[in-house]
Amino acid sequence: MKKAAEAKKAAEVRKAAEAKKAAEVRKAAEAKKAAEVRKAAEAKKAAEVRKAAEAKKAAEVRKAAEAKKAAEAKKAAEVRKAAEAKKAAEAKKAAEAKKAAEAKKAAEAKKAAEAKKAAEAKKAAEVRKAAEAKKAAEVRKAAEAKKAAEAKKAAEVRKAAEAKKAAEAKKAAEAKKAAEVRKAAEAKKAAEAKKAAEAKKAAEAKKAAEAKKAAEVRKAAEAKKAAEVRKAAEAKKAAEAKKAAEAKKAAEVRKAAEAKKAAEAKKAAERRKVKALNQNKTGIKAQSVLQKDKKSVSEEKRAKRNELLTVSISVNTGKIASIVAVGIIASALLVAALSFVAM
Repeated sequence: MKKAAEAKKAAEVRKAAEAKKAAEVRKAAEAKKAAEVRKAAEAKKAAEVRKAAEAKKAAEVRKAAEAKKAAEAKKAAEVRKAAEAKKAAEAKKAAEAKKAAEAKKAAEAKKAAEAKKAAEAKKAAEVRKAAEAKKAAEVRKAAEAKKAAEAKKAAEVRKAAEAKKAAEAKKAAEAKKAAEVRKAAEAKKAAEAKKAAEAKKAAEAKKAAEAKKAAEVRKAAEAKKAAEVRKAAEAKKAAEAKKAAEAKKAAEVRKAAEAKKAAEAKKAAERRKVKALNQNKTGIKAQSVLQKDKKSVSEEKRAKRNELLTVSISVNTGKIASIVAVGIIASALLVAALSFVAM
């Protein structure tokens, strides 16, 4: 009776220890699960913060590019305005120079006409005076004067023609210079317009490249995040499968140990019974007890075989669970790779 009470007490202690151990395991599993949930939430929050920072940075870069573009457009407009003002000033200067040349030419023509008129008046006076002094001398002198006047007139005509030719050459040179200045201004304006267009095109290309880069970075971050979430889920699933297999194995080992202990207790009881029978009975009864003892030995061997079979089944179950877990992980990795390739 005392031994039964001790066995019962030991069973209760073992049961309490097992319940305590199971509670601790469950508590550890819950704590681990809570830590994983908290870690996943923190990772999600960090990813959102990083995504917001990347979006803010992309907006700042876009804003800076637009400000740069506006500044370049303003600068090009100012350069164009300055070129137009310069062109207008040069055109005004050329017009003033032309007007001055024409005024100078008119003054020279007027002076030549006055000189001619004065010469003719002087000649008429001299002819009149010569006619009054000596008629023959006057006739001769008049002839000589006429000849001289004609020569003088030819010289004046030649001089006027040369002056006109020089004025025309000067005017042509000024017109040529004005045309060259205008051509240079137009070439400069075209070069500036081309430079502004190239700068605008480069800014747009840079902006497009930055937008493309930002999209690629965002896509890579999302793919990485999805892969991490998928990997965490697969790892969690594998850990749960492994944990279940270990719990099952531990239960089977515990069951085998309890069966072994029960068999040993039964064997000890039978031995005590045989000993008591040996002390109180003789002959045939002792032989009967011995046969029963032999039967107990065979039962013990059978129990050992059953225990070995149980351990073997437990080991095989663990192996099967491991193979199944490896297969699940491999299939999950394959699905993840196919999803990544499809993206």
